[in-house]
Amino acid sequence: MSIEIVLYPPSVTRSSLCDHLRTSNFQPTKHLWNWPAGSKHFHWFEPVDYTSFDGVEATVYLTSEKERKNFSQSTWALHTRTRASASIGDKNKQNEVIRSARRRFGGSFTNDWYGTNRYTPIGPDPRDAVARGIYLSYEYVSERISAVKYALPEPNETFEKLAETDLEPLSRLDPARVVYNALVPFAVAALEHFFSNSFKILLQYDKNAQTNLLDQNRKVDIANVVAIRDGSKSLEDIVANWYSFQSIAGIHKAYNEWLNVDVWSILRKRKRLGDRLPRLEDELTRLIEFRHGVVHRFDLNLRLRKDSSEEIFDLVALVIDEFTGHLESLRGIPIRDATIFDTRTRAGKD
Repeated sequence: MSIEIVLYPPSVTRSSLCDHLRTSNFQPTKHLWNWPAGSKHFHWFEPVDYTSFDGVEATVYLTSEKERKNFSQSTWALHTRTRASASIGDKNKQNEVIRSARRRFGGSFTNDWYGTNRYTPIGPDPRDAVARGIYLSYEYVSERISAVKYALPEPNETFEKLAETDLEPLSRLDPARVVYNALVPFAVAALEHFFSNSFKILLQYDKNAQTNLLDQNRKVDIANVVAIRDGSKSLEDIVANWYSFQSIAGIHKAYNEWLNVDVWSILRKRKRLGDRLPRLEDELTRLIEFRHGVVHRFDLNLRLRKDSSEEIFDLVALVIDEFTGHLESLRGIPIRDATIFDTRTRAGKD
């Protein structure tokens, strides 16, 4: 759920409210909504330790006649909003900026979920920086897998009818089947992105891995040194480039050597995929070989139909989910599911 909190100071200038947001590390931005003339828009986002998922939106705006009547003739108001997918850090910041503004300027505020002068109740964050970072990567990839599945073209009805007859070879002329093949590299790229990004996040925060990093004697070329100096690359980026995340062996080697995570043990399980119960390793091996055929030899499997294409993306989602679940068990910290609000805590007053 998104949460909107609006503060109505009894006597304040627009510039004072804007200065308060700037000192609270909000940055000027633009807004898509239609706001009253003269409104000023800001946004706060904290990337350090993956504190923010979406950040906090803030707008200083000229109040309506109705608002001035209900809230002590307040001329300017401070509107803040966090989105449904906001992190605990985002929601804490929303509470904090309203609390500090109220102490400075006075007035009352409304919280569209918890009432007048009620801050959003927030429990402790069950995720640490690693869990938050991997959660963001998990959500990013999962959303794109779902988007591609949703956008898969329907097969041509005429060709599809031929697929179940003696004229099946003619059904392979359906242009949709070419598209299904073309999306196979995307499926493997989703795996590569998730495993590579998760590896770098874990490497950044794992003490043993960081100690291992100090013991490395590999040469780093000057281009990478300059990139690290300029902030466009991290040491974790350099280490990740030593491995291929487009192969099961490469993924296992990276995680095993640096983080003592046995990826093979995860992939050798049998899991439900459609109406089958295959080993994930076997399915993933076939998918990677399929991708190599498309990319390197321009091979097309024109027998590939929509349901099989969907199953490919289901496989990718399943592998990512199994790996994430393994990390949750290994570290004892939730990644995918976390209680954002402690509903047993009463909304607090200032």
